[in-house]
Amino acid sequence: MLKQRVITGIIMALVVFAAVLLLPATYFSIAALVVIMSVGGWEWGRLIGLDETSRGWAVVALLVLATLIHVTGLAWYAIAVGVVWWVTILGLLTIYRQGSTFYSSRPWLLSLSAVLILIPAWLAISRLQSHDPRMVLYLVFLVAAMDTGAYFVGKAIGKTKLAVHLSPGKTLEGVKGGLAAALLFAVLGASFFGFRGTAWVYFLLLSLLVAALSVAGDLFESLVKREAGMKDSGSILPGHGGVLDRIDGLLAALPVFVLGLSVSIVELGI
Repeated sequence: MLKQRVITGIIMALVVFAAVLLLPATYFSIAALVVIMSVGGWEWGRLIGLDETSRGWAVVALLVLATLIHVTGLAWYAIAVGVVWWVTILGLLTIYRQGSTFYSSRPWLLSLSAVLILIPAWLAISRLQSHDPRMVLYLVFLVAAMDTGAYFVGKAIGKTKLAVHLSPGKTLEGVKGGLAAALLFAVLGASFFGFRGTAWVYFLLLSLLVAALSVAGDLFESLVKREAGMKDSGSILPGHGGVLDRIDGLLAALPVFVLGLSVSIVELGI
């Protein structure tokens, strides 16, 4: 299993690097649409209990809605709505209790979440790659640094459970370790991109915020999977589960990062 996981991880990394750095913006946007909206939407439909026919129609609806938002120039509004929805999710995570009927009595809530999470994430990554592909890789590595730091610190000294009803393995100490790793990577990133003064500080704070929010993405997918009684969102990636299992943190980080970079203080002009 470990060998399979490593091989799949290497292949995924090579594919991501090639797509982000080599594909023209239009083709990258289409590729991201397939991965996030089609495959991710299909997996989400599986998690909320839709049959294959209903899942197919749900994916079509997601693709049509996302395309309409893109071509009508409403992308920024959708990205902003995505940020607001993630703030809402933070509240939902704090009140989650396994075995409650909150979600089973409101099946529309998890369906709505697919729309308000997947579409803003696709719009955000498309816009980010078209402006500076290196920023996409930076965000991917930032979330990875958060995950890696949280895992090793949590494994070594983790004691205080972060969200026992959602992910018993996550600890507060692990999150602090992840944030420390993310901060170190953000310092390197800010220097690489040439930020100075106020923009340097702003970029670090934004990076820490999106790193912290990536944990919310992980926890919310855990919530959806627990409600579905499933371990993985899918099986398309041998040793890694589904696409949503790999990009859950990025889904939360993307709209916040891109909206944050649009602030004039950073002078990126996204």
